[in-house]
Amino acid sequence: MDVSDSRKRRTAILNTLTIPAASPTGQRLIELALDDDIDLSSLAQAIQSEPGITARIIGLANSAFFSAPCVIHTVEEATVKVLGLQMVRSLVMGMISGATFDTSKCEKFSITHYWCRALAVAQAAAMFAKQVKGVDASAVYLAGLLHSMGQLLQVHHFPQDMSDVIQSTEDMTLSESLAYERNALGFDSSEAGSWVAKRWKLPDETIQTLAHYHQVNYLGDHWKVVRIVGFVARFFRGCPKEEVIGLAGLLDYDPDAAMALLESFSSIEDSVGVLAEHMVSHE
Repeated sequence: MDVSDSRKRRTAILNTLTIPAASPTGQRLIELALDDDIDLSSLAQAIQSEPGITARIIGLANSAFFSAPCVIHTVEEATVKVLGLQMVRSLVMGMISGATFDTSKCEKFSITHYWCRALAVAQAAAMFAKQVKGVDASAVYLAGLLHSMGQLLQVHHFPQDMSDVIQSTEDMTLSESLAYERNALGFDSSEAGSWVAKRWKLPDETIQTLAHYHQVNYLGDHWKVVRIVGFVARFFRGCPKEEVIGLAGLLDYDPDAAMALLESFSSIEDSVGVLAEHMVSHE
C-alpha cells in the first residue's frame, strides 16, 4: 500500500478517537462499568438513562436462554436475579462499543457473527482463567469480549475495503489475517483496537490484550491475560489444540485438564447466539 494512503487511513482512525464514545451518557456508562467500586444501585440507575441498553438487558434477562425465576422489570432485578454484575458490566461495554461504529455499509461483515465470536472468546477464556492461580477471570472476560474491537473501527471507516478483506481472510489463521489487513490498510485491527482502548481508558489488561493477543510468545505486561485470550481467539480460528499444552506449562495448569477443558469450548459459540442478538443495536 502507498505510504501516503496508509498515513491518511491512520489519520482518519485517530481523528475518530477524539469524538466522545457514542454519547456523553455512553462515555459515563463506560467509566461506571469499569469502576470496581461502583454499587449496583448507581450502575443500574446510570444504565436506565439509556433506554436502548435498558431494554436489551431486561429483554435478555427475560429470554428463555436464562429461564428467569420471575418476570424481570428493572436493570437491578436483571443483575441480581439473572445475569450477575460482571455480565451486565461487560454487556454495557459491548453495546456501547457496537453502537459507536456504523458497520451496516460493509457487505461481508455480520455484526451478530462478530458478537458471537467475541462472546465465545470471552466465555471460554474466563473458564480457562478460573483454573489458573493469580488470574482475574473478570479481567480476562472483558479483555476477551473486546479483543477484536479494532475490526469495528476498520469496518466503520473503510467498509468496502474491509468487505474485501473479510472475504479474502475467511479461511486464514489469525496471524495471516492480521498480516493481510496490514498490507491492505496499512495497519491491523489489533493496532486499531489498542488505540480505542487507550482513548476509552480501559483497564491496562484490556489494552495490552488488544495490542498483543496475536503474539503467540508474548511475555510483556499482563502476559497471562494476553496469552489466555490469544490462545482462545486462535482456537476458534482452528489452531491445533496441542498449543494449549505449552501454555498450560507456563501457567502451572495441568496439561491434561487443559485439554479436557477444550472439549467444552466447541459448543460455546453455538450457545451464545441469544447473547449476541442482544449486543446488536436494534433501531
